[in-house]
Amino acid sequence: MNTLQQKYKSQIEELVKTTRRLGKIGYVTSFGGNLSIRADEDVVAITPTKVAKRKMKFDDIVLVNMKGEVLYTAPNRKPTGETSMHLNILNKRPDAKGVIHAHPPILTGFAAAHSQLLARPILPEPIIEVGPILNAEYAEPVSEDLAKTFNPVILKTNAWLMNNHGITICNCEGIGRTLELLEMLEALAQSVVVALACGKVEEIPKDEVKKLENTIISRGLPLPGLPGYNKSLCTLYFDD
Repeated sequence: MNTLQQKYKSQIEELVKTTRRLGKIGYVTSFGGNLSIRADEDVVAITPTKVAKRKMKFDDIVLVNMKGEVLYTAPNRKPTGETSMHLNILNKRPDAKGVIHAHPPILTGFAAAHSQLLARPILPEPIIEVGPILNAEYAEPVSEDLAKTFNPVILKTNAWLMNNHGITICNCEGIGRTLELLEMLEALAQSVVVALACGKVEEIPKDEVKKLENTIISRGLPLPGLPGYNKSLCTLYFDD
């Protein structure tokens, strides 16, 4: 085991465990998707390119610094081509510890439709734990332009629909928790599809959203987005 691998062993193990589960639950196919975890102030553990997520192994994980320079990689392994996207998020969101980009089928359907329904206050748990899912404009995968598409929304919330592509989510508690929240969002998307089939999606009223903000405060949780950026949930959802 490499010295750096030994130093960040627990973070790499958590990343591998989460990556394999992401593949097993069908949120990525083929070599799609990528995950990263902030291992240290200037060290990021990130998944490699061209390795199926459900087959990920400890030695597959690449270590890079916040400039994207490779600190450790096994032979025949390179960091994901979307490393710049992850580093852009982690640089602009110092609170974030884990980032997942994936293609869950229902959320990706909303991304293909450029739908903004998931940015509305629909279910309480996603409001409290993630915030609105805002849209990022389409850009070529594995490009520097892709990383830049997040800039208008990256500070506002913790999850972003990538138009015609998929979803990316970050979290301050680690990569395992990030996947749990991604599962919550896929369930939200499925519920919205059912609501539309029933006739209409009804939003949670503004005064009730204010009550959810009080719940966040009482639990000692941060508001969605970069800490201190949003003044209130109502401002985030209703542009007050």
